[in-house]
Formats: sequence, structure tokens, C-alpha cells
Amino acid sequence: MTQDRQQGMADQLRRSARRWIEPADEWRDKAQHWVDAGIVSSAQGNEIVALESGESVASSKESRSQPDKPTLSPIVELMAYVGVIVVGLCTILFLGPYWSGLGVAGHASVALMVTVAGFAGGFVVGQFGDAGARRLSGFLRLLGTAGAAMSTAVAVGPDAEGHRGLALLCVGAVVLALSAALWRNLDRSLQFLSTLVGVAITLGAVGIVAHLHATSTEVALLVWFFAIAVGLMGLQMLRPAPTALVVAELVSFVGAFALSFPNHLGGVLLGIVSTLCAIGIGFALDRPPIIVIGALGFFMFDFRVFAIYVRTTNAALAVFILGLVLVFVALWRARRATTVEGHDVNTMEVHADAEWHEPW
Repeated sequence: MTQDRQQGMADQLRRSARRWIEPADEWRDKAQHWVDAGIVSSAQGNEIVALESGESVASSKESRSQPDKPTLSPIVELMAYVGVIVVGLCTILFLGPYWSGLGVAGHASVALMVTVAGFAGGFVVGQFGDAGARRLSGFLRLLGTAGAAMSTAVAVGPDAEGHRGLALLCVGAVVLALSAALWRNLDRSLQFLSTLVGVAITLGAVGIVAHLHATSTEVALLVWFFAIAVGLMGLQMLRPAPTALVVAELVSFVGAFALSFPNHLGGVLLGIVSTLCAIGIGFALDRPPIIVIGALGFFMFDFRVFAIYVRTTNAALAVFILGLVLVFVALWRARRATTVEGHDVNTMEVHADAEWHEPW
């Protein structure tokens, strides 16, 4: 009886470890492949995702597009991006000479129009059911968030002149609140990124308002620890997991690189450890972009070591060769992962379409 209990505890620990090794989006992709191949139903796929990733069935259902929704063609999506950019540039060129004479009311009106147009357009496009519509909807909502931040800056600007950092705090709070409300831990990369920007602006403004005089070492360490926390949560909780992992990787490199200026040895060691951990996670998850970014980070920190401590041609050549090896291995893994994924999908489709008869 005791042996069975110990075996059950060991299985539970292995299951928990596997969940932390694989991001939550991995199970979502696998379940979608099985549903597309006809092996399991949509409801069973939602239950699999909920069981393996620890999320609710309702959240899993919400993340999937409905087949009866209209779709947005790639040409229409591209034309929409071009149209938004052209309209924005023309508006800037037209209002540029008259901007200073518009006053607070004119600035607020322009910002509110951008806000309403962005959020309304994002809501309308979000009714379409494909990935292109979701990307365009996120882009428009990001424009609406920028318009809301501009409206807040215009509204509190005159009152915050005598309070250092107050306007920045209000803008950061608005960006954080709107981005988090739009993101809601769904597969919305731009809203996830704007939420992180809102957190950074808010924390910086709080430091200014509270007159916190943090040193460069403290700021660099805070950035690095924040990146590590985002990466760990991205393995299981944060969505979209690929975006969270890439952001965590890049921000951890920035924090370690910034630390290497006031503390040469500590920053370089922290950066090398970060790059090696990122490369290991990329290999474990079959994520070639993470491996490539880790290899480039390894390049950066190794050249930092070369610039500070080792100033020989042989060391520089060794660093260059090692980085090239890592990049080529990452590209090989990318090709291998694509080939294996295509083979798995074809195999599942064959199994789904085949008719099994009992031999007589």
C-alpha cells in the first residue's frame, strides 16, 4: 500500500515537471491537430487542453475560432495595414503645421478620435474568425490604447506640471488597465506586450513620484528578475507562451548587459547563464527562434568578455566559431521540427480517414 502511494506521488511529480517543461500552448496545438484530424471531437480537445495545461474548459473554448464566422483574406488584411499607416501619415502631415495652435481641446479631440476609431475597428474586425482578423484586431486595439494614453496625457498635462512624474503615472496606469482588460491572458500578442509596457511605465513613474533613487545595478537586477518571472510563468500560465518566452529571453539579456557596465563580472556571468538556459529551453521545447536568439545573445556576451578580459585574436575566433555552430544547430532543429510536425499531421490524417475492418 505504501509502495503504491509512493509510486502515485512520483507519477504526480513527473506530471507536474512535464507541465512546467512544456508551455501551455503546446497542448493547445496538439489538441487542435487531433481535432483537425478527426481523432477526437472539439469538446474532447477542450477537455484535454484543460486537463494538461491547467486552464478552464471555458477559456479553452474561447481561444478557438468558430467555423461559422466569416474570414479575412490575406490581401484584405495587408490592405488594411497599409490603409491605416497611410491615413496616419497623412493626418500627421496635415496637422503638423497647425498642431501647436489647436490647443488642449484640439489635442484631446484628435486623441479621442484615434481611441474610438481603434477600439471600434478592433471590435468589428474581431468578429471575424481567422488568425488574420485576430492580428488586425489586435493592431487596431493597440492604436486605440495609444490614443487613450495620448488623451490621458493631454487631460492631466496642465494639472501635473508641478508634480514630477504624475502625468507619466496616469498614462502608465491607463495603458496597463486597458491592455490587461483587452489581453485577459488570451492569445493576443500585442495586448500582452502593451501590458508589459504599461507595467514598466507605471513602475518607473512610481519610482519618480516616490523619489526612489535606484542605482543602475538595482534597476538592471530588477529587469532581469522580472524577465525570469515572465519566462517561468510563460511556461505554464501566460499566453501566448511563445511571445512570453521570447520577451523574457530578450529582456533578461538586456538586464544582464546593463548590469555588465557597473559590475563587469556579475553582468557577464549572468548573461552567459541566461543565454545557455535559453538555448537549453529552446532545445527542450523544439523552439528554433529561442535557440537562435540565445545564440546571438551568447555572441554578445562572449564579445563582452573578450572586450573586458580576453583581448586575443584566438579567443575572438573561438567565440565566432562557437556562435556559428549554435546558429547552424538552431537552423537544423528548425528544419527537423518542421519535417516531424508535417509527418505527424499526415500520419494523423491517414489514421483518421482509414477504415478499419476486422479480418475474417
